[in-house]
Amino acid sequence: MTILSRTRLASLLAASLAAAMPILLGTGPAQAQAKPAAAQPAGTAEAPQPGKEVALTQELVDGLVAAQVELAKLPGGQSDPKAVKRLEARAEAIAKKNGFASLAELQDASDSVDTVLAGIDPETGSYVGAAPLLEKQLAAVRADKTLSAKEKAVAVKEFEGAIAASKSVSPSEANIALVTKNFAKLSQAVSGGDGQKQK
Repeated sequence: MTILSRTRLASLLAASLAAAMPILLGTGPAQAQAKPAAAQPAGTAEAPQPGKEVALTQELVDGLVAAQVELAKLPGGQSDPKAVKRLEARAEAIAKKNGFASLAELQDASDSVDTVLAGIDPETGSYVGAAPLLEKQLAAVRADKTLSAKEKAVAVKEFEGAIAASKSVSPSEANIALVTKNFAKLSQAVSGGDGQKQK
């Protein structure tokens, strides 16, 4: 359920990537935890990425959801340096239009949201922390009879590393409360909606 991971942002602006950038359909920790662990391929364990935590506000969350809808429409796979520069300028303009001083500020807000989303139990919508959710997935991987011994060993190692890393990430109580309050809106945005309630 990644809103806009740094990897996604880099892929949007990198000249070498050929795919378009679906901002919210990323491979971040929250999206990984939203799927049943047994259905995940080996190697999908990710801990929340520690970074600069932003004190989130409702306006920032709303701006982030609105910005991602526009950013998702930008074409990827630009190899011409001039086209990449134009794409960067468009992305920066989208960030500013949606209340951010820069694309970097939007990225910081996105990372702060993702850190909380990684710890929200999709079944209850409450924050439990990333480690317990990753541990649940690890148990499912260990019990998965469809994985080869090699695949299982790789997946277990990745999950153990992600669990260890997630224990050092602790979002603020205010950010947890705000992201949890907006969980339905953020989930809808992740699933391809525009973050607006359906009527």
